[in-house]
Amino acid sequence: MTPTLGLLEAFDRHGALLARAPVTRWPVTVGRALACDLVLDDPFVAPEHLRIDRPAGAPGGVQVELLETRNGARLQRRHYRQGERFDWPDGAPIELGRTHLALRLADAAIAEEQALPRFPWRTAVQTAVLLALVLAAALAASWLEARDAAKYLKSLPGMLLILLVVLGAWAGAWAAANKLFAGRLQFWRHVRIASAVYLAADAVQLASHFAAFTFSWELLARFAPMLAALVLAGGLHAHLAAILPRRRVGLAWMVAAAVAVGVPAWLGTQWLSNMRLSNTLYMSSLFPPGLRVAPAVPVDQFLQEAQALRGPLDRRLQGDGHGDEDE
Repeated sequence: MTPTLGLLEAFDRHGALLARAPVTRWPVTVGRALACDLVLDDPFVAPEHLRIDRPAGAPGGVQVELLETRNGARLQRRHYRQGERFDWPDGAPIELGRTHLALRLADAAIAEEQALPRFPWRTAVQTAVLLALVLAAALAASWLEARDAAKYLKSLPGMLLILLVVLGAWAGAWAAANKLFAGRLQFWRHVRIASAVYLAADAVQLASHFAAFTFSWELLARFAPMLAALVLAGGLHAHLAAILPRRRVGLAWMVAAAVAVGVPAWLGTQWLSNMRLSNTLYMSSLFPPGLRVAPAVPVDQFLQEAQALRGPLDRRLQGDGHGDEDE
C-alpha cells in the first residue's frame, strides 16, 4: 500500500472545502487540467498553475514553482509570478485565483482534540448588559426631554419597540453582509458593536457638554457632534473588521480617509451656510451649579461682551433686509 505523504486541500474565500487530494509522491501539480493531482474549478487558475515538491535531503522543506500562469500566487502578502520558486512554510495558505491552498504533511504534528463548544454564557451576559444600558440611556434621554409624565409613560412601549427594531435592522444588515462575505452571520456580535457605539457616542457627547459647563470650554459643546461622529467612524470600522478580519489595516485607512475628507467638508458647509464652523450657538445642557469649576463672569464684563455682538447682528439684519428688497 502506497503511504500517504501529505494532504492537499483547497478552500474558497469563506473557508468552505472545495477539493482535496492525498499526496502519495513528489512532485504534485495543481490546476484546472484533469492531469493535475489536485484539480480546481476556478476560472482564475491556469490549467497547470503550480508544482509542489519536497526535495530529498531537505526535511520539512516544501518548494513551490509557478508554471504557465498569468495571475501567479500569493503567500503571506507577497505575490509570486510565472517561473518563480519559493519555500512554502508549514501551515501558511497559498492564494491562487479565488482559492486558498493548504498542505498538511504526514510527519507534521497534529493538534490535540478540542472540547465541544459550550453555550457562550459570558458573551450572552455581555450582550444583555449592553442592550440594557442602551435602553436605559434612551429612557433617560427621553425622560429629560419629557414635559408630561403621563405622556412619557404612554410613549415608553412604542419608543422601546422602535429602538429595538432599528437596532435589530442595523445589526441584521451587517450580519447579512457578514454571511455574504465571510460565510457566518454573527448577528449578536454586530448587536454588541452597535450597542457599544451608541453608548460611547452618548458618553462622548455627555462628557463634552459636562466639561464645557464645568470649565467654560464652549468649543467642546459646539463640536460635540463631531466627536460623536468620530466614535461612529470607529464603530463602522469595527463592523467592517468583523466581516473582513484579514483587512483590518486597510479598512482602518479607508475609514480614516473618509473622516479626513468628511470633517473638512462638514466644516466648510457650516462656514458657507452660517459663517461659523459650528451650528451650535449656545450650550443646550445645564448641570447643577455646584459642579462648575470655572469662575463666574462679572456682570459688567458680560454686558460688554453682549454689547459687542450688537454690531455684527445689526449688519446681518441690514444685509437680510436688502436681500428681501432686491427680491
